Amino acid sequence: MNNFIVISDGRPLAEVERRLAKYLPGLDVRLFAFSQHQAILRGTLLRALEIEYPSIPLLQLLAVCGVADLKPIGDEASATILAARDAIDLPARTGVAAATRAARAAVGLDWHLVQVRVPQAWQLLGGPDAIAWNGTKVGHIDTGYTGHPAFGFPATWLDTANAETFFPASDNADATPIAELGAGLDNGIGVSAGHGTKIGGTICGHDDSASGGPFFGVAPKVPVVEVRITDIVLINHAQREFEQAVTHLLAQGVGVINVSLGVFLGTMRRELRRAVNAAYDAGVIMVCAAGNHVNSVVGPASLVRTVAVAGVTRDDTPWSGSSFGPEVDFSAPAADLRRASVRGTSSFSYGFGGDGTSYATAMTTGAAALWLTHRAAELDAAYPQRWQRIEAFRALARATARVPAVWQPGSFGTGVLDVAALLDADLPAASDLAQAEAA
Repeated sequence: MNNFIVISDGRPLAEVERRLAKYLPGLDVRLFAFSQHQAILRGTLLRALEIEYPSIPLLQLLAVCGVADLKPIGDEASATILAARDAIDLPARTGVAAATRAARAAVGLDWHLVQVRVPQAWQLLGGPDAIAWNGTKVGHIDTGYTGHPAFGFPATWLDTANAETFFPASDNADATPIAELGAGLDNGIGVSAGHGTKIGGTICGHDDSASGGPFFGVAPKVPVVEVRITDIVLINHAQREFEQAVTHLLAQGVGVINVSLGVFLGTMRRELRRAVNAAYDAGVIMVCAAGNHVNSVVGPASLVRTVAVAGVTRDDTPWSGSSFGPEVDFSAPAADLRRASVRGTSSFSYGFGGDGTSYATAMTTGAAALWLTHRAAELDAAYPQRWQRIEAFRALARATARVPAVWQPGSFGTGVLDVAALLDADLPAASDLAQAEAA
């Protein structure tokens, strides 16, 4: 089993984490709570305990850490539990917000931007308030957007005129239909309501008046075309709509598409594969989340024509919730991020504690937008075939990734995204690039 349910012996789950950290120093040992005393524990951590302490029975060691019971659980069941959990039932993660605020106060920017050297990249383009995007446009397929101030509303830079909704019909004929707002708008209903706002803000946000200090996405104010295809991050049911979304975005001339969604433990249908091929042939970089809470990389990130991103923590350790495997190109921050938040469709805030490879993907999409803008004058001359610009981006992002002292190159890619080094690196020769096989 990849995952296990742990039930504490009455001690807070935070105390269980602290004790696990004592026995597994250097690893991210966080638990994914779904009640005050129950959580999902990744099987990789149990394996690490067995390797480090082969002479101590595993259950005995866990008991010392405060675990009263341990039950294996399938990937699908654990993902369902975590997707459906209600924040009101969860124990507070004490210290996370304070540590994130302190890290921000020390340098004046959120830690995840500093960790991947976004400020240095901005300076190559005139600074975060002065970037001339000159035709660079991002496509974002997700749960849609809201009027969050991270997007500058009412004078937003989102391309609302071309935002779209392609929402799948319900398979349940007896279900009461829920009205869609259309035009890419999130109606605030569903398991992952607000996800598109959180991820979109991480891509393009800019709010000097944000609570807690100015808020920036990696690519501040880059034009984004939002497309709503789902109200949950699992899109097994929305692969036809995924193709519709990609077709629409290609018609809008986007240079990069963010996919912080995944096909979970299911078959990637021909519609999704066609969409990936169409984007690749058009020279549009498709950045995809490796996945959360399962070991194997989910689709479409598992397809070689996409750029697959896994997650790390503020300490550069692999985030325990991240999927991993040889399909991953590199990693980026995916735990305890500050992000734009929304309740319903109109209660806006900036929250701490954003987790998931969705955020690592959004940061990479922002980096791709910066790179496309910085190298715009060179790309057409350097790469006569459109797919070559995708492989050039992949090659440079992988080659310039920062390698932490302790790393897993076969699982989490070549290292941690370094946006400044990516923008500063010379373009590879077209002859050095190989076309990826069709999806």
